[in-house]
Amino acid sequence: MVAGLLAAVPSLACAPVPGEGRFVHIATEEALIIWDEAAKREHFIRRASFDTDAKDFGFLVPTPSKPELAESEDRAFGVLAEFTAARVIRKEPPDRPPDVATRAVAAGVAVLEEKRVAGHDAAVLEAKDANALDAWLKEHGYPTSPALVEWYAPYVAAGWKITAFKVAADSPRHSTAAVRMSFQTDRPFFPYREPATQRTTPNQERLLRVYVIAEDQVDGRLGEKGAWPGKAVWSNRLETAQLAKVLKVAKLPAMAGGGARWLTEFEDNASPRPGTDEVFFQRAASNQPLERPARVVYGGDPRIVAAAALVLILGAVGFAAWFFSRRSNG
Repeated sequence: MVAGLLAAVPSLACAPVPGEGRFVHIATEEALIIWDEAAKREHFIRRASFDTDAKDFGFLVPTPSKPELAESEDRAFGVLAEFTAARVIRKEPPDRPPDVATRAVAAGVAVLEEKRVAGHDAAVLEAKDANALDAWLKEHGYPTSPALVEWYAPYVAAGWKITAFKVAADSPRHSTAAVRMSFQTDRPFFPYREPATQRTTPNQERLLRVYVIAEDQVDGRLGEKGAWPGKAVWSNRLETAQLAKVLKVAKLPAMAGGGARWLTEFEDNASPRPGTDEVFFQRAASNQPLERPARVVYGGDPRIVAAAALVLILGAVGFAAWFFSRRSNG
């Protein structure tokens, strides 16, 4: 969801800004969108890990209204992964196993909030024009570029808010804690647009995983009618207890999900990504459960196998002790 900040940075959906001469690559990226249809409110939770040689870096996040920022828990993604995991089918092996407070600032930018959240220093910004925002970012240590200005100009023109995050990276592999952004919007979306310079050169293999919880199964579209390379890999109705568990570990109140009862998981492996617009989610034509292909495991349950092996070992030790005891007595 975070858009790219530096033209020199390879194509990144959530654009880190490492500073001149440094690099940041997203290693893994996951997002959870919880859509409250009645309230027209989206709860967006994201986590990522980065490979970097920068001591710190920043990234920008566009939203149509001022977001509420809060720390979430990474455990939410673990819970979702459990729900959507492939079924395991166990078979006997064959003969041959298969292979911050509002304040005005210069240059037409207002800082609506400054806050430290989940290890990030965050500033929610409202700008009158793209050049003003560019000047603010430069003044506060965010490297910028013409491509970046071109990227956020449509958001500024539409009155969207830009949240600037800064992260301290204390090791080559840095993982950010899950951050929640809750905001008003007409329809649920994943900010997917990237600067033009990041849509021309493929980068290292990467995976974007997006979970969407809504009242019904959803489809993703790039812009109004475009094809998004993200594919649904799992979709089904959540039990009340399952939804409650997700909301609890995400640190959201029980009513935050509205009438949400359906979970859909998408995977996007595109490189470079066609980041010309946002990914908008809408009700699918029908609610059709979808599962990953079952995972076949040859042999018994590993816990049973381990227990059987332990019994055999203890039996062998007992027999040896009995045998040598008889010899010594005989």
